Amino acid sequence: MSDRFIFLSLALMGAVFLVDLSLPLGVAAAVPYTFAVLLALRSPNKWFAPALAALCWILTIAKMGIVPERGSTEMWKVIANRCLALFAIGMTAFLGIRRKQAEAKRQAAEHKLREHLTDLTRVSRMTLAGQFASGLAHELNQPLAALCLQAEIAEGMAANSELQSILREVAEQGQRAAEIVRGIRRLVHLDPPEALDFKLAEVVQSVVRLVDAHARRSRVEIRLELGELPEMRGDRIQLEQVIFNLLQNAIEAIESVNSLERIVTVSARVAGAFVVVSVCDTGPGFGSDENRLFEQFFTTKPKGMGLGLAISRAIVESHGGRMIGEPAAAAGATVTFSLPIAGE
Repeated sequence: MSDRFIFLSLALMGAVFLVDLSLPLGVAAAVPYTFAVLLALRSPNKWFAPALAALCWILTIAKMGIVPERGSTEMWKVIANRCLALFAIGMTAFLGIRRKQAEAKRQAAEHKLREHLTDLTRVSRMTLAGQFASGLAHELNQPLAALCLQAEIAEGMAANSELQSILREVAEQGQRAAEIVRGIRRLVHLDPPEALDFKLAEVVQSVVRLVDAHARRSRVEIRLELGELPEMRGDRIQLEQVIFNLLQNAIEAIESVNSLERIVTVSARVAGAFVVVSVCDTGPGFGSDENRLFEQFFTTKPKGMGLGLAISRAIVESHGGRMIGEPAAAAGATVTFSLPIAGE
């Protein structure tokens, strides 16, 4: 389509020039160049219309040297006709370009407004999901606590050792479910950030319990390589959110491929004044999207919101750390973040 407008505008300019050459200087035959400029403005190439208008100016002035015949028209009238033609060509190009710029700004503003409305919709859905999860966790916490208590009482009253073992398992699983519910409540709670001392290994193990069911359904093994870690200081709930996001992303990445090796490895080590934590998966890797990993609302998942990594990096940086993503050594992807050691 753009080639068509370029061809038509050039053809019309050539036709106007030929007609102008065949007429005396006294005839204002150069004014129709404005139609060629209007056609040129339809081209998406922003430089084509100004270039064609400049060429029309050159041809308008050149006509005075090529065909000096002016018939009975006085010279001042000839110059006035040529100047009017130049003015018409210039104003047509100028107003047309300004109109295209205004249209481009309007379209950009509409696009930004649509993006903003989409973002607001996503945030609204996330807020609703958080409220629902918080309410659900609150409602489940009490019956789970009652279940654990009754199982412990029954275990103490049972005489059969096999029955005691079964009831002990019930109590342990109830405690585990209660811990998961408490973890969900911590993740969605709206308390302001609070810097406290905590053990990173406990944070990692707490989050692993939250994603364990998801990992087992996806046939993904989670390996921990934590070792001896110093005490950390920061907002435990926020850092649980970071590790939760990374583990969820790693498990979902492995879900998308048929691989025999389905492993997520969480490792942590001391590097100077920092503890460096890495979450490595055996999924498909980042591919060409590596440079956009931490961009808000960018996601490669059909139902993803594109906020997990952006929020995680913001949390890590607010704690004085840094987060990067890179290909894994063998296959898959690794996301690494660092946190300062308490007191360093």
